[in-house]
Amino acid sequence: MHNLDINKFKKIVGNKNVITDKKDMEKYLKEWRGIYTGIAGAIVKPKSTKEVSNILKYSYKKNISCIPQGGNTGLVGGQIPFSRDHIVISLERLSKIREINNVNESITVEAGLILSNLQKICEENNLFFPLSLASEGSCSIGGNIATNAGGVAVLHYGNTRELVLGLEIVLPDGSIVNNLKTLIKDNTGYSIKDLFVGSEGTLGVITAATLKVFPKPKGIHTALISVNSPKESIKILNYVKNNFSIPITAFELMNNFSIELVKKHMNNILVPIKKFKWLILIEFSSIEASKDQKDKIENILHKILNQNLAKDIFIAQSLEQTKNMWKIRESISEAQKKEGGSIKNDISIPIKDISKFVKSAIKTSGEVIPGSRCVVFGHIGDGNIHFNISQPIKANKDKFFKKERDIRKKIIDLTLNLQGSISAEHGIGLARKDDLKKYMKKDVEVFKSIKKSFDPKNIMNPGKIIDI
Repeated sequence: MHNLDINKFKKIVGNKNVITDKKDMEKYLKEWRGIYTGIAGAIVKPKSTKEVSNILKYSYKKNISCIPQGGNTGLVGGQIPFSRDHIVISLERLSKIREINNVNESITVEAGLILSNLQKICEENNLFFPLSLASEGSCSIGGNIATNAGGVAVLHYGNTRELVLGLEIVLPDGSIVNNLKTLIKDNTGYSIKDLFVGSEGTLGVITAATLKVFPKPKGIHTALISVNSPKESIKILNYVKNNFSIPITAFELMNNFSIELVKKHMNNILVPIKKFKWLILIEFSSIEASKDQKDKIENILHKILNQNLAKDIFIAQSLEQTKNMWKIRESISEAQKKEGGSIKNDISIPIKDISKFVKSAIKTSGEVIPGSRCVVFGHIGDGNIHFNISQPIKANKDKFFKKERDIRKKIIDLTLNLQGSISAEHGIGLARKDDLKKYMKKDVEVFKSIKKSFDPKNIMNPGKIIDI
């Protein structure tokens, strides 16, 4: 990248907010698992929508490619640049709360705000923002929107898309589209908002969002349930949904091996049920807290046990026990990372077919990679399964990864044969781009038309989702 370009960006955002030093750039160029490491001409850190607009105006004129980045927590490489002619637009300095509206139950925030900080601010105002992810301490709301993040509360509250009321967007030529409405109903033509949710920075830069918030839940009840297989977990899910009025806000499934990895690699985590093949983490929440409600929840859980739908149940009796249960679930990815090489599959399956998928996928993994160990967990209440494969004990990591294409093809075939999706919540980025092109050809042609309409010069995150 030419020094004239660097100097122009420094004039826009200030000298200290343009990073060109190789060491200082590293944290923006390396994905947290170390799978993707990129290169860029500079990291540019604007503090306002106007500065983002000026960066894009100049970049559009000079054909400089721009890669928007939030917390750099993505899992498919969508946030990583791969050319010295690219700049990373880091949105970390755009972190203001613009408005909290208790009457409309909405909050307007800038894209660089960290998700956990948003949750805390809502809590301080007796509100609740339900998006919750393992990476919530470092991911940003702009990145959550750009990837249509899912998380553990989709069963009741929906994906990020369902939580976005309006967006402020900067288009590739620097034009600002301000649509930060607080309306539930707005039927005025094409939904630009919905095009940008899940667009992974390929159409423009999301700089702010108006989000739907809810009254703060006061009654939260959490339990672990031991079952023999995913089939029993589906029976329990249906039984509770059909026989109970208090909403299930989370229904997570974890296999034994995933939790054994947590026990092996993570500190200060207690698993209160000792013998199990699979564990369900179930959570109920409502805006009221009463002993009557607590008794009803304990009663329905005991009915599950008495009807032999479950092997064992542990009900949290304190906030500390609830936090420990969630720590088990949220530590799985980090624990698997410490175990060695892993092949990850973020897929969704119709709920009725989850048991069939898991059984077939475990069998297939053993055939393609003998000795492989399956880490199976996910948001079973909405059909999202993380089917990950850890390398065999003492296996060579490079040889293990040479089998990735073979096993991924078989997992994708299983998924699509059951009318599932090859990416439930992580997005496409680089990791799933070839799969998208191979299995969704007609969709890709539509995506290309949309991309060319918004970004005719292809400066926004080129090479991600699709190739132009």
